[in-house]
This record gives sequence, structure tokens and C-alpha cells, in this order.
Amino acid sequence: MKKYRKKYDYAFKERAVLLSYERSSTSLARLEKELGLYTAALSSWRREYEKFNSRDGKANDYLKVNLERQRILELEKKTKKSELKFEILKNASRYLNEKRELLFQFMAANEKKYPIRLMCEVLGQNRTTYRLWKKPINTEKKERKNAIKKEIKRIFFEFRQRYGCQRIAIVLQNAGYQISYSTVYEYMKELGLASPIKKN
Repeated sequence: MKKYRKKYDYAFKERAVLLSYERSSTSLARLEKELGLYTAALSSWRREYEKFNSRDGKANDYLKVNLERQRILELEKKTKKSELKFEILKNASRYLNEKRELLFQFMAANEKKYPIRLMCEVLGQNRTTYRLWKKPINTEKKERKNAIKKEIKRIFFEFRQRYGCQRIAIVLQNAGYQISYSTVYEYMKELGLASPIKKN
């Protein structure tokens, strides 16, 4: 199982680096263990921290600069999200007053372009409902159809492929199934079954 490295904020990193300087007599490996850090974390953080030292070494803008960068990135992320929301709403607007089926079809067609979570949020849809639509659970009707098709296949081969839809329908009706000849014909087509054509 893949392990994910824990993320630490800039304030924590700065405090850890400053502590490592204060406790210079303690090895970095031991301090990392005490703080529950991953191996070589402090060495990496120190190198990054020292890039922001002033020329005289009396000041360090590590935290200030990185917090500003973080703020800018967060603003850019929010702006991008807002733009995506507008784009989704604009492209899906024609389906908003239509059946939900059409809206779900739009979402399925755009999954590679937009995050599912964001589309559901913008279009006011439930993610679980959408997922169930994509992978529908067998309904009673589908289960009944599958059972009948299985029975049709059994009868077809039991009578050595000589029974067509009418005779199979009669066998099914006699067994208690309420089914028409035309339905048996459609199911046989779906199963790829056909009785040989008799030559005159």
C-alpha cells in the first residue's frame, strides 16, 4: 500500500528549523524522530530556509514570502474554480430544465474535462445518484427479463433448436409466464437464437 508523506505548513517548518539550530548538539536524525518527521526532512527544510537569509544573516523572510506565495496560489485556485463553475453552468444551461437523464448524459460526456464533484455542486446534483445512474442496479424488471431469456435459451436447445418464437412462447405460457410471441421474438434476437428455416 502506497504511503503518503504528511504535509506541514510553513510556520511549522520554520519552528522546526529554528529548533534544530537551538539544539545543535542533538543530531538531526534524533530530532526528526522526536518530532515524528520523515527522514532527512530537517536537512531539506534547512536548505530551503537558508535561501531566504538576508546578506548579513540577521533576518530571514522564509515565512513571510512563502505565506504570500501560498495566498496568491489559493487566490489563483479560487479564480480557476470560479471560471470552471461558470463554464460548466454555461455549457449545461440547455439541460437544466430538461429531464435529469439529459443532465447526467452531459456530465458523463464531460468527466475528463471537469471534476465530477464540481459538476454536481454547480448543477445541484447528488454524486451518489449520479454514480447509480452510471452503474444502474438491476431492477426487478431487468431480473425478470434475464430469467425469461435464460429460460428461452434452455427451451431452444432442449428442443434441438427446432422451436421458433411462437412454440417457445406457448411453452412459457403453459409454465405460467405471461409473455407474447413478439416479446419472445425480440428476446431471441437479443440472444442470437433462430430456428433453422424449413425448405419446401
